[in-house]
Amino acid sequence: MLARMYGSAARLATRNRPIALPTLPSLSNANNINLRLDADVQRRTMQDTAFADGLRGIAALYVVASHLVLCYARALVNPCCAPGSEQPQLLQRPIFRLFASGHSWVAVFFILLGFVNSLKPISLIRNEQVDTAASKLAASSLSRIFRLFFPATFATVGSWFICQFGLYEMARHSDAFWLQVNTPAASPNIFAAIGDLRDALINTWKFGGDNQYDQPQWAIIYLLQGSLMTIIALLVTANMTSLWRTVSLCLLALSSVNWSHVTLDPYIGLACFGGIIMAESSVSATPAQLTTISPYLSPPIAIFALVLMSYPSEHPEGSPWSASLQSFALTTFGDLNIERLYGTIGGLFLLLSIIISPHARHLLSRPPLRWLGKVSFAIYLLHGTLLRSLFAWLLHFGTQMEEFQEFESKGDGWKGDGWAGEVLVSHMRYPVPSFFRCCVATTVSMAAILAASHLWSEKVEPVCASLTGAVEKLVKGKLSKEEALDVISVGSRTPLLEEKGGLLLPIRQD
Repeated sequence: MLARMYGSAARLATRNRPIALPTLPSLSNANNINLRLDADVQRRTMQDTAFADGLRGIAALYVVASHLVLCYARALVNPCCAPGSEQPQLLQRPIFRLFASGHSWVAVFFILLGFVNSLKPISLIRNEQVDTAASKLAASSLSRIFRLFFPATFATVGSWFICQFGLYEMARHSDAFWLQVNTPAASPNIFAAIGDLRDALINTWKFGGDNQYDQPQWAIIYLLQGSLMTIIALLVTANMTSLWRTVSLCLLALSSVNWSHVTLDPYIGLACFGGIIMAESSVSATPAQLTTISPYLSPPIAIFALVLMSYPSEHPEGSPWSASLQSFALTTFGDLNIERLYGTIGGLFLLLSIIISPHARHLLSRPPLRWLGKVSFAIYLLHGTLLRSLFAWLLHFGTQMEEFQEFESKGDGWKGDGWAGEVLVSHMRYPVPSFFRCCVATTVSMAAILAASHLWSEKVEPVCASLTGAVEKLVKGKLSKEEALDVISVGSRTPLLEEKGGLLLPIRQD
């Protein structure tokens, strides 16, 4: 099936023209091709987990890309087809369409949360330092909350300020779908504005809540949930052998599918427990033992994973490959959040393919990708604000509003030929501009998002880390007056931060 799928993709991309590959002198001799890593590099690569930072950075970029797709290329969300065509576009086909699969890359965040937060405790447990591991897990449970709370609060307040000054108005009146549905209006007065900010801050920490000033923060409460589930699972299984810990985590992961149906969560348990299992595998001897066959084993697993992650969030019945996956999921799991289920399962297989491959680990551990991983949480927090301000201005600056008409329901119930009270309503909006202007706006905005995320990581996250450290000391009764004043004072680094060992990322286990 994959051969036919990619054969048709190749024919579509080349329009059936033969491809002539140039003959390069350096490639004419097979002895010149050496894909092997140096033995010492391979050994160090298989012991290093920096690849998780690179993968998290890539996931953050894909989440931003999925929101851009929803702005000006919403047709790519469906697996098929362009208007007037019976064949899907190249970017609607599996793997190529990952730019539109933001749900799968959010699942990767949850998987990496379980994976990264488990590495050190599992290493301690396997070295028979169970008490040390349990102590560190217990100590980290409180910090999990505030490592998420402070950055999310600062990002919401910043977006609220921008909105109240009317800088979201162009996005709010845009015909770009994601901008239009996720951009709030400025409050009518200061009292209403304070109330709206209060509601947004509270809704961030409610399951199913909607932070109107920063829609991507819907995931924050689930990141907290996943962090606490990871800590509890590790504490429960700390005294088990590796085999029985893995068996127990597999049972927990399968049971969590039912929890997800009941509590309407996006498969947090499956992702986090699966991430712990991947961490258990990573610190074992198995990945090193598979390095000789990983060049043949890892690529098929990765391709299978990326196909599952390509499962569309809308109209999966439109293409044979996604319709088959939909039918299997409906029969096996039911119809709740199938796209997130496939995104989670695909993400676990993708992580597995990386764990057993020294080449994949080495590639994802390169400095640019590690830097992306360092700023990934900032990218996630800030991209919504910049898309609704800078991106919207670049997209629509100098253009005039046009009239758009759409049907809106004004009543309740289906009347046989339409929804009761459905009427045609006119709206004045900024039209989505040309492809070239979309490309320019995207390029400039992505550069601005990366720059802002770097500044956030350098200036804001250290403050959040200091505040978290202060809260921990406060509840332990160890916060002195001098330390409290030091936290309040303005500065990018404080003694509390130094004591914590540097920058604290919200989903890392130090």
